[in-house]
Amino acid sequence: MFTSISKNTSAVTSIFKRFKHEYAPRFREVEKAQKGRVSVRTGGSIKGNSLEFGKIGLRLKSRGLRMSANQLLAADKVLRRELRPTKSKLFTRFVCDLAVCIKGNQTRMGKGKGPFDHWATRIPTGKVLFEIDGGIHDKVAREALRKAADKLPGLYEIITPESKVRVSMTDLIDKPEKINYVEKLNAQPSKKWSNIQEFKTNPMYKLYSGR
Repeated sequence: MFTSISKNTSAVTSIFKRFKHEYAPRFREVEKAQKGRVSVRTGGSIKGNSLEFGKIGLRLKSRGLRMSANQLLAADKVLRRELRPTKSKLFTRFVCDLAVCIKGNQTRMGKGKGPFDHWATRIPTGKVLFEIDGGIHDKVAREALRKAADKLPGLYEIITPESKVRVSMTDLIDKPEKINYVEKLNAQPSKKWSNIQEFKTNPMYKLYSGR
């Protein structure tokens, strides 16, 4: 992460500014954002509500929240400290890319949003935050996730690959089977998909590609 100190002081300073926070995105310019609201999943969306990489994970059970990067970093430190002896892998399923700007108290109205203060992210209900994979005992993993949940606002639940998918604060559904869209398009191809397949097989199209 850090490079050796060289004679060019300005280059070293810029590197330290870029990597000074583990959850800070690598943006050169901070785009100020409005406060907004945490999205509510509609239309049957279950994106990010089940495990994808590990065998046990931590999922938000209560209402959606906006969490700061420092809150999530505190939970991350607890998990890494507990998992270090087991040499297990830790996966994070969020990105802190929301720039929060704060103005001072008793400030007159107008004159902009205020300076950048910290990074944050919006976590909807049912979103998986952390996943653990490796040769770790189930009780050790659950205790580590419980300690991490104590550092975060809201209510959480520990899930496994066999757990149902949470679609709201009160409703759970069975995990649907994955759809093979390639086979589905080959069975009932659309006009765009037919053109793509014809371009791959017909050598005449390759003669004029890239011109």
